Amino acid sequence: MSADDSNTSYEDILGVWVAPADEAACWHYRARTPGLASGVDGRPQFTLVSVGSVVMLALTSAWGVSAATLDAIRVELAARAQLPLERVTLRQAPVTVDGASLMLGDGQGAYVALAHSKSSGVPPYHAAFNVMLDGEQAAKVRKALQGEHGWMAVRYAVTDAAPMRRSASTYRSESVEVDLSLRSHQGEEAVSAGRYRQSRVDSDDPGEAGETQQYTADAADWGLPRS
Repeated sequence: MSADDSNTSYEDILGVWVAPADEAACWHYRARTPGLASGVDGRPQFTLVSVGSVVMLALTSAWGVSAATLDAIRVELAARAQLPLERVTLRQAPVTVDGASLMLGDGQGAYVALAHSKSSGVPPYHAAFNVMLDGEQAAKVRKALQGEHGWMAVRYAVTDAAPMRRSASTYRSESVEVDLSLRSHQGEEAVSAGRYRQSRVDSDDPGEAGETQQYTADAADWGLPRS
């Protein structure tokens, strides 16, 4: 499911994808789009520095939902379900987020990956980028910071976690007796015999992983001050 997906199991509540979970009074959520992570001072983690002909770009992206937004969604869900607020549970949808890509575009919708980064592995799935830009790349970044779409973006690859399923595996063999003889230095012989029969093992099988979807956010929509 991408940011523009209309999957019927999820609905948009306050700009967040939300769907009922298997448990009563529990819902799963996932961000519609990635964005920039905030530092301890609340400012977006984004820096563009020029030193002579050298231009450095550093940023940290995130794919998550703020605590304030989650609180507002819980209020909405509690009202809809006519439940006490304390009974409503919101959980991050079970997904795997391996990493993110920093993309540069041509202004017409075509993007090429400039850098890749591993995610933190847990919500809000931070991914850090630190790259040196040439003149053409720096010009594209500056266009994005001026509010023009199509020049820079962050893209996350997100895979739904595979549902666990109960399975039974049966290992079958013919009844076979095996004798093992060991002779000591004193000439005494010890014999061990074993019989192998049909056995059954029940286990949790993770099954097949879901489809990988891409979540993309254009830099012009990150809310950065215009440069």
